[in-house]
Amino acid sequence: MQEAPGIHPLAGKGQRSGAILRVAIFTATRWEYAAVRRIVPDGRAHRYGGVRCIVGRRGRCEVVVARTGVGPERAAAACRDVLREHPVDLAVSAGLACALVSAHVGDLLVGTDVRMETDGHGAAPGQRACADDIVRAAARAAERAGLPVRTGSFVTARRILWQSAEKQAMAERTGAIGLDMESAALAEAAAERQVPFAIIRGVSDLVDENLPMDFNLFLTPADWLTGLAACVAAPSFVGGFLRLRRQMRTASDRMSRFFERFVDELA
Repeated sequence: MQEAPGIHPLAGKGQRSGAILRVAIFTATRWEYAAVRRIVPDGRAHRYGGVRCIVGRRGRCEVVVARTGVGPERAAAACRDVLREHPVDLAVSAGLACALVSAHVGDLLVGTDVRMETDGHGAAPGQRACADDIVRAAARAAERAGLPVRTGSFVTARRILWQSAEKQAMAERTGAIGLDMESAALAEAAAERQVPFAIIRGVSDLVDENLPMDFNLFLTPADWLTGLAACVAAPSFVGGFLRLRRQMRTASDRMSRFFERFVDELA
């Protein structure tokens, strides 16, 4: 449904289109952070606690792009640090995601709700809903930018699912459209501050494909040598890694296009 003229999607918070809208966009990795920070090319570097951020203006929006690190614990801690020092009107989980439904690389997935998974037993209790008005605004922005978009539930995992069989099992257990490692934790931290929350991610890997290797080996410094040894031992690693890199670049470029349009239309 079309919003009334002059009222942006966060009208429920009393904001009007003439006011400055403060948006925090949380990303996990350096790659994702670089893709989103492009939308504020004149932004300045800042730190909230230990969280690396870019803060800048785009139109009538003040945008904070934060890099949290990978995983729910790091994401939650970083989100709390940012929101404690820099109050915002909207928090967004952005970055790359695994599609748990039929999709193409670079498609956009917009979350309607998110839950944390429990190993082997489906999704954990504590489902958090995303802001309905922002879900609709994000879907419209994607369509106007000519980007394929799908809305639905997300699930957050504590580790990387790298084999197609475990991705498909997760899809069957949860009915989610997208999988990541941060959104449920970010949603919880945003809810503590009563900040509206959204999930907008680009598809970087598909439900029916394996990743080149078990990237969980690189999540902690203690496992790096094991991970490097696994790379050397896998003859197909280089080809698979180059394919994944191309897919990540496609998804990142689509995200940049999307957020330019989305932020411009918010205010």
